[in-house]
Amino acid sequence: MTGCKSDKGSAAMTTSRRDFLLGSGAAGLGCGCARRPRVEPGAKVVIVGAGFAGIGAARALRKAGYATEIVEARDRIGGRAWTKETTPAPVDLGASWLHSGAKNALAGLARESGLAFNISDYNNVDVFGLSGSMVEKKPITQVYEELDIADRFKSQLFWPYLRWRLGGGASGRSIGDVWEEAVAGEVDALSGEAYRMILETQYAVPLHEEAMESLFLGGEQLPNHEWFMTGGMQTFADYLAKDLQVRLSTHVREIEWSRGAARIVTNNGEIEAAAVVLTVSAGLLKRQAIRLTPGLPADARAALDRLGMGLLNKIALSYPSVSWPVDSEYFVLAGGELPAIIANHPVYSGAPVLLGLTGGATSRRLETMSDEEAAARLHRDFERALGLKLPEPDGAAVTRWASDPLAGGSYSHRKPGARLDEGDILARPVDDTLFLAGEAIVSDDDAGNVSGAYRSGQRAAAQIAGLSAPKKRNAILV
Repeated sequence: MTGCKSDKGSAAMTTSRRDFLLGSGAAGLGCGCARRPRVEPGAKVVIVGAGFAGIGAARALRKAGYATEIVEARDRIGGRAWTKETTPAPVDLGASWLHSGAKNALAGLARESGLAFNISDYNNVDVFGLSGSMVEKKPITQVYEELDIADRFKSQLFWPYLRWRLGGGASGRSIGDVWEEAVAGEVDALSGEAYRMILETQYAVPLHEEAMESLFLGGEQLPNHEWFMTGGMQTFADYLAKDLQVRLSTHVREIEWSRGAARIVTNNGEIEAAAVVLTVSAGLLKRQAIRLTPGLPADARAALDRLGMGLLNKIALSYPSVSWPVDSEYFVLAGGELPAIIANHPVYSGAPVLLGLTGGATSRRLETMSDEEAAARLHRDFERALGLKLPEPDGAAVTRWASDPLAGGSYSHRKPGARLDEGDILARPVDDTLFLAGEAIVSDDDAGNVSGAYRSGQRAAAQIAGLSAPKKRNAILV
């Protein structure tokens, strides 16, 4: 776009005891400059997917005067935001947090919705080591202090970061490589194991599968003041989509398109449109679950190859009553039968529910377990950690996002060799007719989040309508 400049962010190196990232290296969601519409105003635009990206695109396009229709394969709105209502309180088995809290792009809409949320305190966490015969325990603040992760990673990353900033390209190295050099064998075993669990839960893959360059995006690893959406993230999606036209239980099989015209083939017939916003997961794009005729450009396919799908599975256990301490918001159970980070729901909702989060290799093992086995393992580990005999759970829900044919995983991650420009490449309009959006189509540290997905959908809408897209991470069109 003539006269536009990309915003590469500040290269300032700011760290805290929980911040090991070197700076805000990647661009935000596009240029804020307006241009002529790529699609004639008033034309029909079909959005594939009723997750936050699809909702964000439809809301902006509808306001701009386009005829929009969302086509969703599931029988519900929300995509990978899935709230289970059958437990004593709503429990999110997919997306749960608005990261950065009041600074999140969706914070204003969340307040407007009236849904309940609570502010997480990631200093209020107890860590338990269950690997040996004796249970170890320490507060998470002690883990932070013992690892001093900011300085350890900073010493390893300064020159690679500078090389990358100067256009040196991807290193091909992983966060696991940095971890082995900076942390492994150098710190207390429990602190190292617990912090690695936290990282592998955040990135949703073992550390050797995540690009080292992911550390260059800026921000704290465990920022406080995040909003835990106890009212339900799927319920929030329902609120945002309340005035939109959504066709549920409609599987898109093929999209045929040429400049200015698209034919969307579904199990419920065909739909004609002037443009399509495709918001399915990177996993579905990679395995071509929807046939695109013609296919994606070569640079987009190459960018997809540098992305993968991470896996963060959850186990929700409901009990007859709360019979465990409620002064800690989270418990990190390192070692044991099923290593997990547990959100202590009574602290937030008062409900007798424990929500276990598993990442990395543990999450993959969970896919092969029955609900009963997974619940029993987590229950026994929790009892052992606290030294208590608890009543048996009276309900359990276990996710298997990798096995979900409409997801293929929990959210995207960057494989070693990623350059951090993948989101911007995938966001380029294809012949002003096919537009991609989603949590993977983001090049800043909002990738993998519902707010990043929503912003990505709004960027696609801005490209279609010739709108001025907000450049700031906390800004949206509508």
